[in-house]
Amino acid sequence: MNFLLSILLDISASADDSSYLTLARKPLEALIADWMRQGEEIHRLRRLGTEQTRWHQRSRPAPSDLIR
Repeated sequence: MNFLLSILLDISASADDSSYLTLARKPLEALIADWMRQGEEIHRLRRLGTEQTRWHQRSRPAPSDLIR
């Protein structure tokens, strides 16, 4: 979040009449790296959840097995 705040401060400090925006490179790169890490973590958790659901469905007896 500090990286995003730094970038927002750069944006707010820019001149309103300029068509260009200057951002500090390091905070922007750090923010992108942080977003990529979060995206990879979300992907890993979703994959784990999918695997758990599949395992749970396979370990349950079929409804036809319960009726005798």
